[in-house]
Amino acid sequence: MSPSIRAVWSPYLGLALLTVLLFTALQAFNAFYGGILASILIWTVATSGLNVVAGLGGYPSLMQGGFYGLGAYASTLALTHHLPFAVAILAAIAVAAAAGLVVGVVFSRTRGQYFAIGTLFFGVVIALGLTNAQGLTGGALGLSVTFALPGNTALNALIAASAGAAMILLQFLSRRRIGLRLATVREDEDLAEHLGVPTARTKLIGFLISAAIGGYAGVLIAQYNGAISPDLFNFTVGFVMFVALSVGGPGRVLGPLLGSALIVGIPDLLNLSSGIGLLLVGLIFIAIIIAVPDGMMGLFDRLASTIGWRA
Repeated sequence: MSPSIRAVWSPYLGLALLTVLLFTALQAFNAFYGGILASILIWTVATSGLNVVAGLGGYPSLMQGGFYGLGAYASTLALTHHLPFAVAILAAIAVAAAAGLVVGVVFSRTRGQYFAIGTLFFGVVIALGLTNAQGLTGGALGLSVTFALPGNTALNALIAASAGAAMILLQFLSRRRIGLRLATVREDEDLAEHLGVPTARTKLIGFLISAAIGGYAGVLIAQYNGAISPDLFNFTVGFVMFVALSVGGPGRVLGPLLGSALIVGIPDLLNLSSGIGLLLVGLIFIAIIIAVPDGMMGLFDRLASTIGWRA
């Protein structure tokens, strides 16, 4: 294998190996630690979707939690009506993508804080809708989920494979035209427009991909929890997902995994209440952003550079 081909395929092979290791860990851990790892991996999927628009494109979307919730409810309702699991997954992706299309069309021509505020507003609207549409969503009490897989092994395999696939997809997109265009928008949107990049359309496509992946992650959390309610998908979830991405390293393939491990894994490992957990999340965010503004992946880059220099 030539060096150029090896350079192209090595990241994908590495991510495939990581996926196998994550599945092995899910199978080996007891219920407590396995549950924490499963939560981290499900958040990795959702945050990898966010990474498309917020990491590659540099646009701070705060409604990924809303797409997450729409996917969970759409798949649950589809399974309640005895539709196949594959159809439930497609329904979740379609509903989330449709919502993403509406929001993207409205806000794809806005920039910076206006985009963030707009997505936060729509995240609140989705959370309120899930709470108040009692006849459809069960209101604050939520819904029980019909399990679609034959057992824990199948579910663990799906969660690990989904996390690996989400990271592989990001690696692929970052090397394709859409990823390069999003990166150009992130660096200088005015210059990107001057160079002929259709910035509004590029942001819209990135937002659609982000929404679709978020909806799919909702399928996973519904299947894992066995029950869903609006408090799992309120507007703070979208904000915390953005925090997780910022902590891990926006625009980096492993950023969502590292950020989710810190922001979801540590509070769960310490078995903290939601309020204390959010306080700890805030402290972790402040400490890491002050120490390494480009996230944990930036820290690893510095360590690798130092080791290489010493060698």
